[in-house]
Amino acid sequence: MNTRQVALEILIKYKKEHAYLNIELKHRLSDAFNEQDKAFITRIVYGTVQYQLYLDYLLKPFVKKVKDYEYMLLLMSIYQHLFMDAIPDYAIVNEAVQLAKKKSNATGKFVNAVLKNVFQYHPDFMELDDTEKLSVTTSHPLWLVKMLVKQYGLDAAKRILNANNEIPLTLARLNTLKCDEVTLLKDPLFKKFDLGHYCYQYLGNNLPASNAFKNGWVTVQDGSSQLVAELLHPLDNSDVLDMCSAPGSKTTHMAMLMHNTGSIEAYDLYQHKIDLINQQCHRLSVINVHTHVYDSTQLLDIYKRATFDYILLDAPCSGLGVLARKPEIRYHDSNAMDELIKVQSDLLKISYELLKKDSIMVYSTCTLNKKENEKQIERFVCEHPDMLILSEQTILPYQYHTDGFYMCKLQKR
Repeated sequence: MNTRQVALEILIKYKKEHAYLNIELKHRLSDAFNEQDKAFITRIVYGTVQYQLYLDYLLKPFVKKVKDYEYMLLLMSIYQHLFMDAIPDYAIVNEAVQLAKKKSNATGKFVNAVLKNVFQYHPDFMELDDTEKLSVTTSHPLWLVKMLVKQYGLDAAKRILNANNEIPLTLARLNTLKCDEVTLLKDPLFKKFDLGHYCYQYLGNNLPASNAFKNGWVTVQDGSSQLVAELLHPLDNSDVLDMCSAPGSKTTHMAMLMHNTGSIEAYDLYQHKIDLINQQCHRLSVINVHTHVYDSTQLLDIYKRATFDYILLDAPCSGLGVLARKPEIRYHDSNAMDELIKVQSDLLKISYELLKKDSIMVYSTCTLNKKENEKQIERFVCEHPDMLILSEQTILPYQYHTDGFYMCKLQKR
């Protein structure tokens, strides 16, 4: 099948059903495509969604109302024109017209005319103020731009917004239960990455297809995410609770740090996510993790108070630190954050009750919203004055070219 046709179908499903791009790509990129074709489709899909606001701004002067098929076809063609220099404009237009003609010859003529006009258009943004211009040119909703400027200042906000549009690195965590650094680095596609103790960059195209991944020597995990388990660092033979464990990268990291001793009770709401954790444990030879499908806000129905030596609460969040990997998140409704903040607060209260005295917990998120991070912990500590903040850190996406992450280590005195 035509690679652009597949990219277009994925984009249309995203537009109509708010489908998750990574799931759709995994579903559609079968063995019928070689690695180059898969990379091409992935680049178009992610890039078009990443720059959707900007592409839409360029398109608006030339169209008033357009159907989803034509709209996404135009956007992905404009994206190729702006960001994929190796493809000549005539090829972009020709391929778009051929796809448009599947609807009708008139649609083909329409797409041809619009693209030629857009390709010659040079916007001046004169009608936009500085914040609106930043929103359009970096393709982030205005509310998100304003929030980041308010919380981090203009310069840092600009760097965050630009980092969100960069192609993310492929990072892996070494699994010392099955491999060591010397053995891993015999593969020239791996090199040590300067973040955390077990972080490596993979220079190939498809890490899950590598022998190192299949053998359980490594697992896919962003560098900033790897810092979370290292911050908690549960000791051997400990009783550990992982309240929101899917997809299991931090869970299996803790198991590795504990040398497969003790017990990690790992919870998630959905069976299909628990299945992912079990698969990962099997591949990585992790044997001290026990998975459960259950609501962690109700764990006091199962456990006595002060049961655990260590607790990891990697809380559900707005995901504003992973926009480079999941660009569709930037267009989510901002009102959803209010409900997430309440869930985070409820989970923190449960973690307090289940943590033993003098024991350690880590609260982490992959968002940059301070209401979900610093403000959430500030309120929690105010309500529980026997909780002491030992360390608190925010990783911004531009600092290491990784995901944005917040993590806070606390002790119950």
